[in-house]
Amino acid sequence: MKASIHVVCRFVLAALFLAGASLAHAWPERTIKIIVPAPPGGNMDVPARVFANFLSKEVGQTVIVENKAGAGGSIGVQAVLNAPADGHTILYTSSNVLTEIPHAMKPPYDPMKDVRPVAALSKYRYVLVVAQDYPANDLAGMARLLKAAPDKGSFASPSPGTVAQFGGEILNRKLGVNLQHVPYYGTPPALNALMSKQVTLLLDSVVTSGPLLQGGKLKALAIAGTNRYAGMPQVPTFAEQGYPEFSDFSGWQGIAVSPKVPAPIVEKLYAATRRVAGLAQFHEQIARMGFEPVVPDSPQQFTQRLQLDYDHFGELNRTFVLKQ
Repeated sequence: MKASIHVVCRFVLAALFLAGASLAHAWPERTIKIIVPAPPGGNMDVPARVFANFLSKEVGQTVIVENKAGAGGSIGVQAVLNAPADGHTILYTSSNVLTEIPHAMKPPYDPMKDVRPVAALSKYRYVLVVAQDYPANDLAGMARLLKAAPDKGSFASPSPGTVAQFGGEILNRKLGVNLQHVPYYGTPPALNALMSKQVTLLLDSVVTSGPLLQGGKLKALAIAGTNRYAGMPQVPTFAEQGYPEFSDFSGWQGIAVSPKVPAPIVEKLYAATRRVAGLAQFHEQIARMGFEPVVPDSPQQFTQRLQLDYDHFGELNRTFVLKQ
């Protein structure tokens, strides 16, 4: 009897293995849904739709985008985690949803355990912007103005616990001034406050500030990174001006899935995404939005990068937010 049970168990396990292998082999076998944890038309949604279009052509299936905004991205992430773990529901997200916001909002999941990163598709820089007629054109000039009135300046952020707040607090510490932090509900109101001179400065992504800089409504004093940004070659980096603390201030956009998705499907999705990321047409479309294309690391390397970013922003949060 025991021998019969063992035989039956082996047959069952073999059948399950073959079923799983067949499922992975068939992927994708129906429409793929990309969840964007942000509203339609924004700087996460538009590139997600560009990616969806190219991915559809690559895998030969319809790819649709569904917006699940709210709670700092948690609603969208949770929608992916609650969906069947078969690789047909994908999260398209910016890095702040997984690496910055969780330190401030404490979502009902662990972004380091409950989300499986697959591939980065692009990165974006942060740029220090001021009103168009601000009486300084570089960081040295800004420092002189701020030190002359150390308690009168202010900086905006789209939310507490974000890169914008960390950047402002680093300037406070480095310059020995007392810039007031003014948080807003999102980037658009923070930019409006800057243009109307309700605040002095803002550390913002080139994706959102870029059009306003091109339109002459804002002025850029410095850009993060170790080299100048091709889209704004006239803007010197922070490091060039003596502020190396901002060299690694960047973000990325990419895709992730539930950790329950079988590894063979993850590998297939990664391979398809890597092919999309290598297309010149894809590069051109996202570059026009202010993103810089990247060659996707492996899912394992991407996971390591995510952990490093998460730890980095956790330390910044403990240093500049929780100690206040």
